[in-house]
Amino acid sequence: MSHNPEATKVEEYAAFDVLRFVLASAVMLSHIGVLRWGQTGNLAVQVFFALSGWLIGGILYRTSAVELSRFYFNRATRIWIPYFVCVAILYGVSLWHEPRGPRWGEFLTYDLTFTHNWFALSPNAQTALQQMPLQGTGNHFWSLAVEEQFYLAAPLIITLLPFGRAILPWVLLAIAAYLTHSQYAAIAVGVLAAVIAGHSPRWHLKRTLPIAALAVAAALSLPFFYGWGAPFFAVSVVLLCARPLERNAVTRWVGGISFPFYLNAWIGIFVFHALEKHGLAGYWPLEYMIGIAGAAVLYHLVDVPVMAYRNGYYRPALGWAMGITGYVLVLTGLAYWLS
Repeated sequence: MSHNPEATKVEEYAAFDVLRFVLASAVMLSHIGVLRWGQTGNLAVQVFFALSGWLIGGILYRTSAVELSRFYFNRATRIWIPYFVCVAILYGVSLWHEPRGPRWGEFLTYDLTFTHNWFALSPNAQTALQQMPLQGTGNHFWSLAVEEQFYLAAPLIITLLPFGRAILPWVLLAIAAYLTHSQYAAIAVGVLAAVIAGHSPRWHLKRTLPIAALAVAAALSLPFFYGWGAPFFAVSVVLLCARPLERNAVTRWVGGISFPFYLNAWIGIFVFHALEKHGLAGYWPLEYMIGIAGAAVLYHLVDVPVMAYRNGYYRPALGWAMGITGYVLVLTGLAYWLS
């Protein structure tokens, strides 16, 4: 089994495992109505974005252009395989459960090409949600599209441009994304934090109090100024959790099931709705536990084997091919929309 060089480019943060699980739980609990603030799920996604910006930004800061093959390979195997399994399950259930709508193939194209966030909700979001398979059950795929677009754009900026590792350009990118309320604002702020850490290692460990104050201030403003406060809250939470701490079997498992939990929580919801016919209506803890159980099954069936064996399959040519495939997929989605 070949060595994975990316494992040495970031420190171990056990708190991130717990954070991922809390965020995935928040998304599900908001969907089933337990957490009633309307922005709960989206805020959890913003923290996910800031976390990706911090981790991927940190990896790319220490990655040369010739190493990008491994970067593309790792992102594709870690994200694509569980994601495409989820897409297959959702669209398979849709075929079994309901007639195909007029935009069924269009939505599938956007989901397979990581362009859901750009085109799926046009021209009218409410109408589009009703037309999506299972009445918008897979609308959370928009966040995977944002993540994949980031994985494709960030290497070009950080490793190929001469100023990609400088702080000022990322300050400007973060400000631009923030002021335009871009979907990429929290990611850009997360990358900025990682780039600062590249220039001043562990700077966030020396500034715990200001970061905590920023998190509290942003949290207090969220109900009133969500669009302005969310990116600051998201990156503050990530930096507060970014404390070097060795992961153990429990944190690895909790963190490991978080991705399939986020992707497939809808399965637990569907199963619970089927059980409601037997008098379990309104018992949300069971619905939540079924979601976790389903995620755990998929984690051990899909994610664990992928992560256990992927290093043995790595070849530079395969990594470059996966990277090119990512760009082609997004361009294909754009071309489909233009057609």
